[in-house]
Amino acid sequence: METGSARLRYEMTGVRQGWLVVEHEIRSMAKRAYFSAGPASPVEEYREGRDVWTPAEVAQSFRFDLRDHETGETIPFDELLGLAFWGSCPRSSTIWELGDAAQEHRISVYVAVTFGGGEGPGLAPAKLRALNRYFNERLRDPGKRILILPDLFGLYREFSHGHIMVDLGLTAMQ
Repeated sequence: METGSARLRYEMTGVRQGWLVVEHEIRSMAKRAYFSAGPASPVEEYREGRDVWTPAEVAQSFRFDLRDHETGETIPFDELLGLAFWGSCPRSSTIWELGDAAQEHRISVYVAVTFGGGEGPGLAPAKLRALNRYFNERLRDPGKRILILPDLFGLYREFSHGHIMVDLGLTAMQ
């Protein structure tokens, strides 16, 4: 794949349409978020043992892999819940302050939010580098940059509480 005269290193492959579902357990009020593949969003409650889970928020989403044209490797991103744009975060948050400061240098900051949030290792550094390169090599304005950071800001908790953050411009670059 090429843009202009430069060959792009990464290509988005294996795109799977689906839904980002935020649900809560009725008795304990525990919350969690997950990706659901399929043509229709989950809308019915269900049981897991004694727990009854019901969808609280649903948004269209997709999953993808990246194919590395240099190595031939395909990098799956199944653990990625979404990319949160700094501007959709609360103004009182650290990520909002970082993103606001980066705008002066024409850098748009995103956070790679993974399933399980701080409970797991998050997105591996090599995957973060691949995502950054994928999106940056498609920018048409040479003075503009995108910086995707790991979720060191607790944004998974925001997602799992129903605060779904969207940046339609970034997903249009697929």
